[in-house]
Amino acid sequence: MYPQLETDAEAQEKATAQSLLATRQTQTEDEKPPSIPKWKRRLHRHVPITQWLPMYSTEWGIDDFIAGITLGLTIIPESMACALLAGLPARYGLCSAFIGPLIYMVFGSIDKVIIGPTSLVALVSVQFTVGRPIEFAFLVTFLSGIVQIIMGALRLGFIFEFISMPVIKAFSSATAILVIESQLKVLLGIKYLVAGLLSSVTTLSSRIDESNMADLIMGICAIVFLLLLELLERVARNENHGKVLRICCRYLSTSRNTLIVLIAGIVTYIWLHQAGQVPYALSQNALATLPNFTIPSLEIETPARKYTFWDILKELNMGIIVIPIVGILTNISIGKLTPKGLVDTNQELLTVGLCNMFGSCVQAMPSSGAFTRYAISTACGLKTPMANLYLGIIVLLALSFLSPYFNFIPEATLAAILICSIFTLLDFKLPLRLWRDSKRDFATWLLCFCVCVLFGVEVGLFVSIVVTALHLLFLWARPEVRVKIEELDEMQYIRVTPGNGIYFPAINYLRERVLKACTQADFGITVVIDGHRITGLDYTAAQGISKLSSDLCRQADAASSTLLILYRFPEHLKRLIDHTENLVFCETEDKVREFLTQESLRNGYINLKEHIRASIDLGYKIDID
Repeated sequence: MYPQLETDAEAQEKATAQSLLATRQTQTEDEKPPSIPKWKRRLHRHVPITQWLPMYSTEWGIDDFIAGITLGLTIIPESMACALLAGLPARYGLCSAFIGPLIYMVFGSIDKVIIGPTSLVALVSVQFTVGRPIEFAFLVTFLSGIVQIIMGALRLGFIFEFISMPVIKAFSSATAILVIESQLKVLLGIKYLVAGLLSSVTTLSSRIDESNMADLIMGICAIVFLLLLELLERVARNENHGKVLRICCRYLSTSRNTLIVLIAGIVTYIWLHQAGQVPYALSQNALATLPNFTIPSLEIETPARKYTFWDILKELNMGIIVIPIVGILTNISIGKLTPKGLVDTNQELLTVGLCNMFGSCVQAMPSSGAFTRYAISTACGLKTPMANLYLGIIVLLALSFLSPYFNFIPEATLAAILICSIFTLLDFKLPLRLWRDSKRDFATWLLCFCVCVLFGVEVGLFVSIVVTALHLLFLWARPEVRVKIEELDEMQYIRVTPGNGIYFPAINYLRERVLKACTQADFGITVVIDGHRITGLDYTAAQGISKLSSDLCRQADAASSTLLILYRFPEHLKRLIDHTENLVFCETEDKVREFLTQESLRNGYINLKEHIRASIDLGYKIDID
C-alpha cells in the first residue's frame, strides 16, 4: 500500500559511500602495527607478570622495594588484629599475609592491590565460624578459593556489575561500624564471641561490670598515639617544610602500626620481667615455626563431634558464597580507584581464588585487598606488584623468628590498630550528596546500610543486590520513551523515540504510550517511531511493533487507518518485524516527508489545488470529483 522506492541517484550515492569506506578501512589496516599473537595476549592477560617484568627498571625496583618494606611492616600488626577479629590466634593472621602476596605478584592484574587479611572479610567470616572448631576457618578459606576459581573460570564476573557504588559504600561503612563495635569489648577487656550487632551489644551491656581499666587505658593510649602519628601525613604533604622532614614524617606516619606494636611489646616485656604479670590481656599464639603445607581435610573431628563434608557445608550455609563475594568486592573497588579504572573481574576471581586455595594449605584465613594498604602503596610510590615479594619475605621472617615475641603484644593495642584502620572506610559524605542529587541511590544506600548493621553484612549485601536487580528490571520494563507531536513542513505527526533496547517486558508499555497519544489526536496523525537509539530488539517486542500497526487501524473504518513509520531502524532489527499494510520503513527525512504528504492528501489535510503538483510528482493517482 505504501511502496518504498529508492532513486538511482540515492543508490549511486550509497554505492560511492560504501566504496570510500572500504578504501579507508584498507588504508587503516595497512598503517596498523604488527598485531600481537593471540597466545601472547592470553598469556599477558592471565599471567600479567609476563607483561611488566620485561620492562622492569632499576627505578621501579627501588620504589617497589621501599613500598614493599613499608607495607610489610604495616601488614604484620594489621594481620594479627584481623585474626583477633576473626576469633583466631594472632599468628594465623600472618599465615594469611605471605602466600597470597607471592601468588598475586604473578597473577594479579591490579598494581596497587596487596593481598592479605582484612577486617571486612574477617568480620564476615566470623559470622559463620563463631563457636566452631578452628579448622572451620581454614576450610572456609579453601572453599572460598574454590568458589572464586569456579566463578572466574565460568566468566561470572559480570555479576559484580549489578553491585552499584552506593551499595559498596554503604556496605563498607556498615562494616566499619560493626568492626569498631566488635573491638569495644577488647578495649574493655571483656571476653566473649557472638555473631550479630544486636547480640553483641546485648552481651556487652550485660557484662559491662567486668570491664578492665588497664585494657581500656592501654587501648586509649594506642589510639591517641596512632592518631597523632597520622597527623604527620599532613606535614609530609606540606611543601613549605624541608624535604628531609617531609620524608621522615611520611615514613613515621606509614609505620605507626608497627611502632605502637613495638612500643607496647617492649613495655609488656619489661613489666613482665619486673612484676611477673601485667594487668591487661595479651595475645595468644601457637608455636614459633613456619606452618606446614598440607591440604585441608574435608572432614573435621573433635572430641565432641565428627563433621563430615556435608555437615560442614550445612554449618557454613551461605558463607561459602558470601565470603568469596565480599572478598572480591574490595579488589574491584580498588581497581576502579586506579588511574586505569578498569578491572578484569574474571582474572581477579581466579587470582584471589588461587591465593585462598593455597593459603588454606598453610592455615590461612580468607584474604583479599584492603583500602588501607592501597593508600599506603600509593603514598609510597608503588609501581608494580613486585612489592608483594618483599612484603612476603618480611612476613616469613616474622613468622620464623618473631612469633615468640607476639605473646607480648596487648590485645587492646591490636584492637586500637583495627579501629583506626577501619575508621577510614566510614564515608558519610556520599549519602549527603546522594540525598541532594539522587534520592533513589540514597534510598538504596540507606537500605543497605541499615540492613547490614542490624541483620549482618551478608543479609544486607543480598538484599541490596535484589533491590538493585529489581530496579534494573523496572528500567528494562519501563524504558525511556519520548512521545510528542512535531511538525515537518507544517505537517504534524507523533514522534516516538525509545531509548536503549526494547525487549518483551517493555513492548506493552510502548504500545500503551503510542495508543494514548493517538487517542488524544483522534487517530488522525501519522506515528513515526525513531529507532536510532534502539540497541536491541527481541522477537516478542518485534511482533508487538507489528501488532501496534494493527492497533492503529480504526475498528469502524480500516481505510482511515493511521500510518506507522519506522524511521532509522537498524537493518538487523528490521528483519524481525513483520510487514503490515499500514507499516513502512524509512531511512531519510525526505522519505518521511513524502509519506506525511501522502497521508495528508489522503486524509484531506492539504489543499489539493495548492499541492496538486507535489502529489502528482509522488506518483499517486488523484481522483477529482
